[in-house]
Amino acid sequence: MLPPPLRTPPTPDRRKSSQKSKLDFANPCDCGYPSRIWTSTTKDNPGKEFRVCPNSTDNPEIKCKFWEWVNEEDTVNKKKRDEVRAQSCEVRAQSCEVRIAIMDHDFNIYKKKTDEEFDKIIRKISSLKTYVIVLFMLFVVSLLRA
Repeated sequence: MLPPPLRTPPTPDRRKSSQKSKLDFANPCDCGYPSRIWTSTTKDNPGKEFRVCPNSTDNPEIKCKFWEWVNEEDTVNKKKRDEVRAQSCEVRAQSCEVRIAIMDHDFNIYKKKTDEEFDKIIRKISSLKTYVIVLFMLFVVSLLRA
């Protein structure tokens, strides 16, 4: 049986990774064990996750040289999703600003109409007061003549 093909990392140093790893049962290494997921702490790939043979830290002599980045496509898709979300938030914010501007405009129109109606009512009340005063004076004068 031929040994598994060698997979070497493009740039990260395996020694420079986070101290905690997790087992990935869904993606076994070439020797059949669940691969370990580590997080790179290198300058070139900070925070990027990669898979390795679980024996790479326990017994380097029996490891199968398995190595690959975790979900490289997902990383690209995540960036795209984040960009779409950011654009969506920006569009919603602009939409809210437009709605606020429309409401402010409508409020100003209704306020102007309400103020005009209020002024009309005040003028009408003033003229009615004048009529009442004139009628009262006529009543008093008619009582004095009688």
